[in-house]
Amino acid sequence: MQFATYYDADGQPLGDGGFSARGAAMAHLATGRPVYARVDRARPDIRAAMRTSQPNYFLPLDKAGIDPFTQKYPVRAVLEGTVRGTGGIRITGTDCASDVPGLFAAGDAATRELITGGRSGGGSHNGAWAISSGTWAGAGAARFARGRPVPDGVRGAGAAGLRGPSARRQASRAIVGLVQEHTLPLRRSYRRSAASLQDSVTALDEAWSGAADLLGGAERELLQARSAAAMLAAARWATHSALARTETRGMHVRTDLPDTDPAQTHRLLSGGLGEVWVRPEHGAAETRTVAS
Repeated sequence: MQFATYYDADGQPLGDGGFSARGAAMAHLATGRPVYARVDRARPDIRAAMRTSQPNYFLPLDKAGIDPFTQKYPVRAVLEGTVRGTGGIRITGTDCASDVPGLFAAGDAATRELITGGRSGGGSHNGAWAISSGTWAGAGAARFARGRPVPDGVRGAGAAGLRGPSARRQASRAIVGLVQEHTLPLRRSYRRSAASLQDSVTALDEAWSGAADLLGGAERELLQARSAAAMLAAARWATHSALARTETRGMHVRTDLPDTDPAQTHRLLSGGLGEVWVRPEHGAAETRTVAS
């Protein structure tokens, strides 16, 4: 909240306003300490407009009988997956095409770095992006489809989560639990270090080495298995990328590297399945890590 002051359990303000206050609040939450907020930096003449523009924010507070402009209320971190993220499928053209022929990305699935840089993809710009990219991607996909003949036959290329020869019913749940363990806690997702990231990389890569055999099933189980495989793949790309970015920048916070490096003003690309790769978008050699 732009106009909020954050407080610790003793009522002491955290940070000195703006992004530093939010960073201090997140640091408190990451270590399990309570944080409270009060929207006391909002001028009286804009408070009505705030309620009109963000009614969902105030609704639960009103139900609880809390005046957020004069009273403190507890806050917590809620992870929203890719909704307020920045990275995603790489966009290669104005029609939202990707590196995969025929795959057009839009909304939360696509990278928001082109419009937000390293900051959060949430808010009004994300809404505008969803509408715009959906329009462009839809038109691009239609043009692509019209320009190609219908293939006589197709062959499935996927493996993990689709055709596991040793598929186990509980494997999907175990994979999802592992991904959550290494992405949801703030000590891993928000306050990162080389040690914590390497620990996650090792665990996630080891899980992938058996995913192709263990994930599978029929009907609903097949959907769950493929979803688990997708979550594991995305977690690996994100974690390998975070380990490769040896600085703090935007939403990416490294406790062991708190400064921003002027030499790292590039975006990072990542991909691969059995072997994850990470490289700067322009120039520079690729950094490879092999799944164990």
